[in-house]
Order: sequence, then structure tokens, then C-alpha cells
Amino acid sequence: MEAWHYLESLCRLGPRGSGTDGERRAAAWLSEQLAALGYAVEIQPFRCPRHTLYLGPAAVIAGVLMARALAGWSPPLGLALMILMLVPLVGEMLGARLNFDLLLPKGPSQNVVAQLKPGAPVAAPPGGASPTAPSAAGEGPSAGTTVVIAAHYDTQRGTWLFAPAFRPWLRPFFVTVYAALALAPLGTALGWAFPGARWAGLVADGATVWLAATGAFLVLAWATGRDVQGANDNGSGVAVALALARRWVREPIPGLNPLFLFTGCEEAGTRGMRHFLAAADLPAGTVFLNLDNVGGGRLRYLQGEGMLVYRRYDPELVALARRVAARVSDAIAPLENLLLPTDALPVAVAGFPVLTLLAAGDDGGIPHYHWHTDVLENAERAVVELTEAFAWALLQALGRRVSRGGEQGGSLSGWN
Repeated sequence: MEAWHYLESLCRLGPRGSGTDGERRAAAWLSEQLAALGYAVEIQPFRCPRHTLYLGPAAVIAGVLMARALAGWSPPLGLALMILMLVPLVGEMLGARLNFDLLLPKGPSQNVVAQLKPGAPVAAPPGGASPTAPSAAGEGPSAGTTVVIAAHYDTQRGTWLFAPAFRPWLRPFFVTVYAALALAPLGTALGWAFPGARWAGLVADGATVWLAATGAFLVLAWATGRDVQGANDNGSGVAVALALARRWVREPIPGLNPLFLFTGCEEAGTRGMRHFLAAADLPAGTVFLNLDNVGGGRLRYLQGEGMLVYRRYDPELVALARRVAARVSDAIAPLENLLLPTDALPVAVAGFPVLTLLAAGDDGGIPHYHWHTDVLENAERAVVELTEAFAWALLQALGRRVSRGGEQGGSLSGWN
């Protein structure tokens, strides 16, 4: 098991905030590790906003508040502006093109993309173990179904929003903010349509007060926060992906053609994955395995994701994960959904089969989530190593399905 050694090395680089110099240093480090293993590495630059979780909603709230004030002078104009301001928020939640990019400044980020090339050497892992002799994997990429092993390497900001005392209120907070954003224009519209309905104005006014308070909270939280080390989120996923990349050089999986993808700015609304999907020319039937937050708690495989619209993962891929989990460890369990999306959501929206491996506590919460305690000392080596073993077993099972007659480059249909 080599993932833990990669995690130790990555954490020594420090925080890797989205779009920061720390993220760029991590991208360079990843390139060095992958090149040493014999992979052809591409740095894929793009531009995106950095703080979509905080400043995006705050900008929408500010616009709605101004529109509400304008509605006192012209209800139809104020209402139209409110609805217009909600477009980027809804687009962000649905993964559409009209999103927070319309409201926020952009900066540079990058993905790191790696594929096997002929003659791949085998380097020693960060822990100092002796390298293993090259095998046939060094002869280049295998033909067959493309499998993208993905992990984001940027880290989130630790703020009051994710303080341990506030975490039980995190979901109610988001729900009430979204409800207020809906009630403000609805109350305004009803007050305009029915001038005698005083309650409509009270609904809109109440929503406005709550939005003002939450908008101020988001801005203050962002301003006083700082980027975290991110051992769990998502140094753990990166480390497992690197360990898989190293093992693939030694032990190629027949039927699968691997592509390792390390995304930047995942914490800024999965921007790296969105850019990759827009730029890549992927063959039909490409399968994605996403690794995120696998450094503490109980290892899970997600069954789907979504905020406004729930996207269920490919049922045959989920069934395959269930069968492999039963063989590997009874500690591995399914998980229905998360509060915030992972890189797998835009993949599912694009129509590719995808599965996310993620570890969480019994309550479904991610340990040390977006908080300053997300450091190497609090990561659980056993969970990281279990993820490495499970992910490899899952990839082997996927390869066997292809080799036994699954349509290469086609869908998963007929594999069961």
C-alpha cells in the first residue's frame, strides 16, 4: 500500500486553495510524480472564479436585496431583476453554463491529466521503498474501455460556516437561504398582483431580512477564513489515485485504458471537471471513478448526487461496486447523497457512467470537513489503505467485465 506515503508528501506542501499559488505548486508536484512513473502529463489551464461557495450566493443575495428595494418604486421592474439574479444561482446548482461565472472575477487554475506512454519507468514511492521492475504496462496504454480515475487536489477555506458547532445547522442554513431567495420574489409578485394582501408584503420583507443577515454572514465568514491543509479533502483521494497510477504501471488491467485526472478548483463549483469535460474528446462508454474525502470515517460508494435535481449514478456500476465491496470488506457501505456536489455530478450530467468513493461518519458527515483540523495527524491510514484496495479491486472487476465480452467503448449494459 503506497497511498499513505503520497499523502504525507502532499501534505508537506501546505494548503492548496482553489486558484492559489499553493494549488499551482501542487500541480507541479503532481506532474513530477506522474512523469517519474512514466506517464505523459498535460497541464490543462483554465480560468474560473475562486470563491463560488461564499461570494457567489452573496452576490445573488445583494442583487435580490437591491431588486426588492427597487420593487417599492416599480414592482414589475424589481420582480424582473430578482428573477434575473436567481438565474446564475440555479445554473450553478444544475451545472449549467449560466452560473456564477457571470457575477464573479476569474483567475487561473489548472488540471493535471496523465496517460501511460511507452517505456514507462517505475520510480520508488515517496516512502522510500525499492522500485518494482517494469512490466508490460510500460509498453503503453492498453486498448479497451477508457476509465478516468479522478481526484481534486485543491482545498477549501476553513470558515465559520463549517465550524464544528455550526455543522448541525449547515443543511438548515442552506435550505432557509434558498427558501428566502424563492419567497422574496414570490411575495413581491403576490403583493403586486393583489395590492390588498398585506401578508404577501410581510413574507417578502421577512425573506429580505433573513437574506441580508445570511449574506453578511457569508461575506464575513469568507473574509475571516483561511485555506486548510486538506489531508482528507482531498489529499486522501489524490494519494489513492497516485498509488493506483503507480500500481497500473506494474500490473496493467486488461480491457481498460487508464486516464488519471487531477482537477483544480473543484471547491469552486467543480470548475476543473467541467473544463475537462468540455475540452476532452472522450470515447463513448468512458467510465469515471471519482475519489474524494477517503481519509476518515467509513468508506462509502455514492449512489447519486444533486442539489435541485438528483442524478442517480449508473445502476450497473453501483451494482458492481456493491458486489466488490461484499468481497473486500463489510465496512464498505452505500451512501445516497451529499449536501454539496463532487466532481462526479458534472460527469453524471454529461451522461457518463461514474462512481464516487467517499468516507463518512455514521451520520453521513465528512470528518473535519472544510475545517482547520483537516490535517495529516487526523487522517486515518486504515481508511486510506482500504480505499486503495477497494478501488483496485473495483477496477479489476471492471476490466474483467470488459474482457469477458462487455462492448468495448460501449455502455455497461449486459455486463451483469
